[in-house]
Amino acid sequence: MVVPLSQLNAGEQAQVVWIASEPDTARRLTDLGFAPQEPVTCVIKGPDRCMSAYQVRDSVIVLRAANAAEILVKLSS
Repeated sequence: MVVPLSQLNAGEQAQVVWIASEPDTARRLTDLGFAPQEPVTCVIKGPDRCMSAYQVRDSVIVLRAANAAEILVKLSS
Protein backbone atom coordinates (compact mmCIF):
# COMPACT_ATOMS: atom_id res chain seq x y z
CA MET A 1 0.00 0.00 0.00
CA VAL A 2 1.35 3.46 -0.94
CA VAL A 3 0.79 6.23 1.62
CA PRO A 4 2.31 9.63 2.45
CA LEU A 5 5.38 9.39 4.68
CA SER A 6 3.57 11.58 7.22
CA GLN A 7 1.20 8.66 7.97
CA LEU A 8 3.93 6.39 9.33
CA ASN A 9 3.93 5.86 13.08
CA ALA A 10 7.11 5.69 15.15
CA GLY A 11 8.93 2.44 14.43
CA GLU A 12 7.29 1.78 11.05
CA GLN A 13 9.46 1.27 7.99
CA ALA A 14 8.66 1.90 4.34
CA GLN A 15 10.33 2.37 0.96
CA VAL A 16 10.25 5.66 -0.95
CA VAL A 17 8.23 5.44 -4.16
CA TRP A 18 7.87 9.01 -5.40
CA ILE A 19 8.21 12.64 -4.30
CA ALA A 20 5.21 14.80 -5.22
CA SER A 21 6.80 18.20 -4.57
CA GLU A 22 7.83 21.22 -6.57
CA PRO A 23 11.07 20.43 -8.48
CA ASP A 24 13.37 22.39 -6.13
CA THR A 25 11.86 20.79 -3.03
CA ALA A 26 11.91 17.33 -4.61
CA ARG A 27 15.59 17.78 -5.50
CA ARG A 28 16.43 18.83 -1.91
CA LEU A 29 14.52 15.90 -0.41
CA THR A 30 16.29 13.53 -2.80
CA ASP A 31 19.65 15.03 -1.79
CA LEU A 32 18.74 14.36 1.85
CA GLY A 33 18.23 10.68 0.99
CA PHE A 34 14.52 10.40 0.22
CA ALA A 35 15.18 8.84 -3.18
CA PRO A 36 13.03 6.18 -4.85
CA GLN A 37 13.73 2.64 -3.57
CA GLU A 38 15.39 4.03 -0.40
CA PRO A 39 14.20 2.52 2.90
CA VAL A 40 13.00 5.01 5.52
CA THR A 41 11.95 4.53 9.16
CA CYS A 42 9.85 6.88 11.27
CA VAL A 43 11.91 7.44 14.42
CA ILE A 44 9.85 10.02 16.34
CA LYS A 45 6.45 11.63 15.81
CA GLY A 46 6.21 15.15 17.21
CA PRO A 47 3.66 15.65 20.00
CA ASP A 48 1.38 17.69 17.75
CA ARG A 49 2.45 15.72 14.63
CA CYS A 50 3.56 18.90 12.86
CA MET A 51 7.17 17.61 12.72
CA SER A 52 8.60 14.10 12.74
CA ALA A 53 12.04 12.48 12.51
CA TYR A 54 12.88 9.85 9.91
CA GLN A 55 15.97 7.69 9.49
CA VAL A 56 17.11 7.49 5.90
CA ARG A 57 20.51 6.15 4.90
CA ASP A 58 22.78 6.89 7.89
CA SER A 59 21.02 10.09 8.98
CA VAL A 60 18.01 11.14 10.99
CA ILE A 61 16.12 13.96 9.23
CA VAL A 62 13.34 16.04 10.78
CA LEU A 63 10.58 17.08 8.36
CA ARG A 64 7.49 19.22 8.63
CA ALA A 65 4.28 17.25 8.15
CA ALA A 66 3.60 19.17 4.92
CA ASN A 67 6.91 18.02 3.41
CA ALA A 68 6.52 14.46 4.69
CA ALA A 69 3.06 14.32 3.10
CA GLU A 70 4.67 14.94 -0.32
CA ILE A 71 6.87 11.83 -0.02
CA LEU A 72 4.94 8.73 -1.07
CA VAL A 73 6.13 5.45 0.41
CA LYS A 74 5.27 1.77 0.16
CA LEU A 75 4.75 0.15 3.57
CA SER A 76 7.04 -2.74 4.43
CA SER A 77 5.30 -5.99 5.21
